[in-house]
Amino acid sequence: MSGEKVEKKKISPSLIIAVVVIIILLAALVYYATLPPKVEVVPTTIVQTALKTETLPGTTIVRTEERTVVQTAVTTVAPTRPKLVIWGRGTFVPPQMYWVEKKAREWAAGKGVDVEITWIPVAEIGTKLTAAVEAGAPPDLVINGHPVARFAEAGLLLPLDDIVEKLNESDIYEVKRAVCKWGGHYYAISTMFEITWIHARIDLIKKAGAENLWPPKNLDELYELAKKLNDPAHEVWGLGIPLGLKGYDAWWQFQHYWIAYGGAMMESKTPEGVLIGKEPYRSGLKKAFEMYVKMWREGLTPPDSGEWVDASNNQAYINGRIAIAINPLSIYYALATSKPELAAVTSLAPVLPVSIDLGDESCFVFKTTKYPDLAKDLIYYLYKDKDDYTKGFCEASSWYAFPIFKSQVAKISERWKKGEFKYFAVDPAKVVEAIKYFESGSWPLLERNTVCESFREGFIWTEMIQRVVLKGEDIDKVIDEYHNRFVEEIKRVYGGK
Repeated sequence: MSGEKVEKKKISPSLIIAVVVIIILLAALVYYATLPPKVEVVPTTIVQTALKTETLPGTTIVRTEERTVVQTAVTTVAPTRPKLVIWGRGTFVPPQMYWVEKKAREWAAGKGVDVEITWIPVAEIGTKLTAAVEAGAPPDLVINGHPVARFAEAGLLLPLDDIVEKLNESDIYEVKRAVCKWGGHYYAISTMFEITWIHARIDLIKKAGAENLWPPKNLDELYELAKKLNDPAHEVWGLGIPLGLKGYDAWWQFQHYWIAYGGAMMESKTPEGVLIGKEPYRSGLKKAFEMYVKMWREGLTPPDSGEWVDASNNQAYINGRIAIAINPLSIYYALATSKPELAAVTSLAPVLPVSIDLGDESCFVFKTTKYPDLAKDLIYYLYKDKDDYTKGFCEASSWYAFPIFKSQVAKISERWKKGEFKYFAVDPAKVVEAIKYFESGSWPLLERNTVCESFREGFIWTEMIQRVVLKGEDIDKVIDEYHNRFVEEIKRVYGGK
């Protein structure tokens, strides 16, 4: 045997283990959401098992030995940062968006949070938000956006009562609280008052000898003033009346007349509560239509008004095509920043007897957000420094936005009394305090709800106005039709027969 060659025994495949990686630790643990991001050093243990095979001298015994080698490596892993997806309604006044961006990123940097802000055009925000909700992919929160009621009534939003309490509920004007409250809870915080003002060319008023009509006490006097200033031969029309189908301006301007002449929309969210075509409210709506038809047929507004979008009324005044415009102060902001010579001959007065707040733009949070506390904290951060909010969001817009806080409006009033803001013909605080109606709400039921929002967002009211004014359809038949359409929508959303 000693002379025989000893053959090494083949090792079974089951015994051969080359190099096996047994453990790779999970690299990233999510730290507290509010901690700033940092690089984490994670020790990683790699276990290698090797086989050593040898034949013992002078024997046929083969010995197999396992050896375990432990190596430690260092892996650096960056933890995932929380991220808020934000949609905002674009505004005609860029400083407002600049201020929101600055505040949001300032807050995010302090919290270790990423923010993604997308600005949606005015005419698209409602349809895009609705589509995103239907697709199950809404943003975390909305800043300065709408609609709200349909989402709140569907139970899709987080209540913001705690934020309202921290901001001092009693310091927020009642009408601004009303546009944000459903079922006893606040589901939004209004961004601003967006007050409608009559912008008028004082130089043209003096030239026409119409000083006795400025400022007008009611809509009938406004009509008389527009007639005196109307000069289409020189391409200057008396009054801008937006009538384009895809613009909110057509709706809210007509809303002034509808309310002022005694019309009404609804007194309860029931079929019986719809007042559009019921007397005496029907006569008020009919009178509003008759005034609009008269102004259109008399040519008091430019002939292309039937195609105007929301910016058209602004541009017509800025370019000198109309002597009077009813609009929030986005017009005056444009004058102050680009046409100071025109700003100097522009005076502002409230639309009497009814002043309407167009500021339904609001901040709200969808329940689907992964970071509800962060989203709510960002909204609070925008408002908590009320002086900074007033200066950065409101005054920077030439008061296109008025603050929602009584304490801040009182400060503006004091400044006006001392001689600032001479372009206001009256104390702006008095105008704010007199506001009872808001664009997206119903009246005399002063509430935002799904049905009145859908008629506004879907430009259904604008379609109604066009059919009477531009197409010349019978006023009574149109009133009956839209009364019934409103009733059917009430039934669909809230039930009833």
